[in-house]
Amino acid sequence: MKDRIHVPPGRRPAVAAGRPFIALTAALAASSLVVGCAAKPAAQVSREDLEKSVTYTTAPGTGHLERVTWALPNGEPTSLDPALTGDYPGSTVEGNLCEGLTRMNADFSIEPGLAEKITRPDDRTIVYDLRPGVTFTNGDPLTPEDVVYSLERHTRDKKLGSFWSSTYGAVTSVKQTGPAQVTVRFSKPSAIFEQSMATAAGLISQKAYVEKAGAAYGTPKGGVMCTGPFALEKWTPGADITLTRNDRYWDKTRSARTRKVVFTFISDSSTLTSALLAGEVDGTYGPPSTSYPVLSNSGSGTLYLGPSTQMVELLPAQKTGPMADPRVRKALDLAIDKASLVKNVFGPAAEPLNTMVPPGMWGTGPTRTIFEEAYAKLEDTTKPDLQGARALVAEANPSDRSFVAAMPAGDQTGLQILTFVQAAAKEIGLTMTIRQIQPTEFSDLFYNADRRKDVDLVYAMGYSEFANPISYPDNYLRADGLFNWTGYDDPEVRRLMDEGLHTADPRESAELFVKAQALYTPERLVIPLAAPYQQLYMSKRITGAPASFAYLQMPWAAMIGAV
Repeated sequence: MKDRIHVPPGRRPAVAAGRPFIALTAALAASSLVVGCAAKPAAQVSREDLEKSVTYTTAPGTGHLERVTWALPNGEPTSLDPALTGDYPGSTVEGNLCEGLTRMNADFSIEPGLAEKITRPDDRTIVYDLRPGVTFTNGDPLTPEDVVYSLERHTRDKKLGSFWSSTYGAVTSVKQTGPAQVTVRFSKPSAIFEQSMATAAGLISQKAYVEKAGAAYGTPKGGVMCTGPFALEKWTPGADITLTRNDRYWDKTRSARTRKVVFTFISDSSTLTSALLAGEVDGTYGPPSTSYPVLSNSGSGTLYLGPSTQMVELLPAQKTGPMADPRVRKALDLAIDKASLVKNVFGPAAEPLNTMVPPGMWGTGPTRTIFEEAYAKLEDTTKPDLQGARALVAEANPSDRSFVAAMPAGDQTGLQILTFVQAAAKEIGLTMTIRQIQPTEFSDLFYNADRRKDVDLVYAMGYSEFANPISYPDNYLRADGLFNWTGYDDPEVRRLMDEGLHTADPRESAELFVKAQALYTPERLVIPLAAPYQQLYMSKRITGAPASFAYLQMPWAAMIGAV
């Protein structure tokens, strides 16, 4: 994926491009919410009405605004350096400052961005012809040298520790090949590189500015220098970030309608809810799940649902113990009544999930039918099969039937979900203990094996940053995968995934992926639970923001205008 493992921001932000990103923010729970523009409690929203109401975008904003205040419910960004941005706070802000050679739309489609023309003379070469007249927010022109420097920076500077270096694993060279042209060559074709260029992996910064700022680039002291519709005006640590409209912006069709956007860091649910209801904050992505009832019925704003590439899942954490056995993992999966879990935790704002790749990741292109048909052939685990689950436990006959599931402390939605799973485990003779871990320590579970030594399952919300399933499972499937904690290694799956990742033919890539999916899904490398929708809350004075999860890769704030 651009797929990642998002651990509670602050965590060490993201994983390299194309890797699972697990977002450990509270999942989307709701007993009541607003879909589209109609305010109804979730219990009153039928599945048919919901599907009609889910939207990629909101009504266009037409009027100009002096200021919009936006909340970051996951706290303050750790960095705005594209190479070091991989969590919700940083990505939410950064997409309004920096741009890539391609750009993402609300429906997850990709189109030319800073490159006005993209050609593939062969399947190991991509040529980008840059747009004329593009300038950085300081007025300096964008050059091929800036592009080459920005792309090479992810792998050239080892001390930087770019989260996106794996995006460039098959890249052999990035060179200027004309006055306004950059050519990228590969050792083997890539199925995801062009999509990656619309994410932080492909964002372009000014070479001279980055070199002058050094290690301070992307920090409150060093700032950033990009070409987006906004410029970074001020970052006051612990307080707020202010963006100001870039009046030099090259794309007049996407010029910002708002002069200033101020981001506030409000991680306390009650404080944020009060601020939204009082109109002190104009909007937020991912509002507190505990606040859905009051927000959906407020007269001050609207709560929207949009398509998403997120999924709620449980990650096996050990090579030993009961959860190291795929039969026990499958038993637990079969014991969980996912349909009831979703109904009770998310209302209509999510779907039960049978594998680690959710429907939102299938995209809207011609390969979607391949993914749909393959998913329909997978075992349906949305309803419990206690008899089958007990038989698997009896067959595995684990010496220890007790295990520990970890979650971030204070996440009430996570606790609700794990309590549901705990009851399912008890039904099949397993004993699950829920361990709540402080967020800063919890983030370490994903990168430090010692932190996981007493944990068997980890609760998480994963997501892909673009709509293509081929890369998300990769770090669970390869023997050296960052999140392959059980030691899974299937040569045939590895072959299918490698071939799928390294073909320029989207249909061939999709067909190889679904063959691999049919083989690895029964192993329960993750225990998939639900695929939630994206939530967006905006006050009634503004509109225009994209409602889909693609917002993370978009200049969404530039689309906001007065109603």
